Amino acid sequence: MRLSIDTIGGSRSGLQLEDVVFKAAVYGVILALVLLIVIPLLVVVSVAFTPTSELFSNPSAWFPQNPTLQWWSVGFAELQEGLLHSLVISVGTALIALVITIPGAYVFGRKEFVGKQFVFYAIILSLLFPSIVLVVPITARWLQWGLYDSYIGLWIAFQIFITPFAIWILRDYFSKLPENLEEAAQVYGCTEFGAFVRVILPIAKPALIAVGFLAFLNGWNEFLFANLLTTSSGVQPAIVQLYATLHSGQGESIPWSMLMAQALIIGTPPAILYFVAQKGLRGAFGP
Repeated sequence: MRLSIDTIGGSRSGLQLEDVVFKAAVYGVILALVLLIVIPLLVVVSVAFTPTSELFSNPSAWFPQNPTLQWWSVGFAELQEGLLHSLVISVGTALIALVITIPGAYVFGRKEFVGKQFVFYAIILSLLFPSIVLVVPITARWLQWGLYDSYIGLWIAFQIFITPFAIWILRDYFSKLPENLEEAAQVYGCTEFGAFVRVILPIAKPALIAVGFLAFLNGWNEFLFANLLTTSSGVQPAIVQLYATLHSGQGESIPWSMLMAQALIIGTPPAILYFVAQKGLRGAFGP
């Protein structure tokens, strides 16, 4: 059968139309997702600058007529101690997670031993269990062992969720590196440990930054265990104090503007850290 130029041209026109429709659908979905994120964020920012007299005005306005910084100063003053606790908890959580998971993931990714797959998937299996089932036993043990309401107690508790996930990410990254890197380094005089420190770790820097960032984020935002394992007179992080602000009133007496300002204050450090670590995160998770 011989195809005519018109037939080929018609086929091309059809494909072009499909491409246009597909691109329009893609951009439509992206626009919907952006609006889904941006609109609530704009409401939060707007309310954080709104004085109480305008908060429940009718009709409501998107932006305050007389913006104020009152809620930011009051909210920050109440969160100062909690932010310091959050910083110590998050940095400690990230450092301990890296110390634990780097050698573990390296072994799973580049070494062979009996039961390797079984042990690895047993660790990953722990991610499937809801964390709430651990609340009672961990709280009881932490009270018994003197870890309750302490930085060390939170650092250890958070590793239960971070370590399997971090090993999963790093193991995959280590296993994809060229096979003979360590042997090539040993030819030039490195020991096996020296090859790991001087060759493997620098190459895996993007993945290490990504895991450190995710561990910091988990330590900063984790609420359930932070709420149950701390008290207001101890090392209670800022995220728990935000919850306390929410329950400080009822109905219109809830300090909504201060609540929004505190939410933005708590969200600012992770956002700054993200922009600082953006290059490394891009190397680990792609463009």
